[in-house]
Amino acid sequence: MLNAVRVCYITGLSVAGTLSFGAISSGAIAAVATFDSLSEGTAGTTLTDGGITFFDLDQRLADSIPSFSIESATPELFDSSFSAPNYLSFGGFAEGEEFGFGRFGSTRITAGTTGTSASLDLFSLLFSPSNNALTLEALLGETVVASTSVALSAFEPIGDGLVRQTVAIADVTFDQLRLIASGPDDDGVAFVGIDNVRIEETTRVPEPVSVASILAIGALFVGIKRR
Repeated sequence: MLNAVRVCYITGLSVAGTLSFGAISSGAIAAVATFDSLSEGTAGTTLTDGGITFFDLDQRLADSIPSFSIESATPELFDSSFSAPNYLSFGGFAEGEEFGFGRFGSTRITAGTTGTSASLDLFSLLFSPSNNALTLEALLGETVVASTSVALSAFEPIGDGLVRQTVAIADVTFDQLRLIASGPDDDGVAFVGIDNVRIEETTRVPEPVSVASILAIGALFVGIKRR
């Protein structure tokens, strides 16, 4: 007589228990602040646009409360890097077709998550304090993990007495940015506008497992006994 065959699973193990997923790095997800959906005017001490928050503004003025502002300008005044019609400025603003660049000391920037790269476009006037500089720092907690600086004198002319520069940080993990003006002129401040602030993060997504792999793994945990 043929022996009966009984299939049993090893205690505590099953095919279902082997359905685990790995993780792989995916492409970057960008949070971008262009300020174009906001209304021109004073914007307060904290401002959020495109998932990016700007806070802890210092204009280095002893007798006033620092404030962000939204400034409008026609695209003809700037080069193609400008995202019309708005940019971020500081303090007061020039209403209508007039425009200006506010007094800036420092600010912090966050997208509320960790990032791996960041960039922003800076605009200013040719006669802004040329001995001063702007530094973009990437922080993890309160530790500076990367930084890059640009002198105002190194900004590129774009016509009509205007200059611009892009500052960027990449290939580092951070949870906050800090932009700081420094130098020997005018308390180290800069008179600038900011546009196109971008923060990117590398996400981790489940790695797909093929059906064949699942069945092969599951078979390892099936025992066959005869009786």
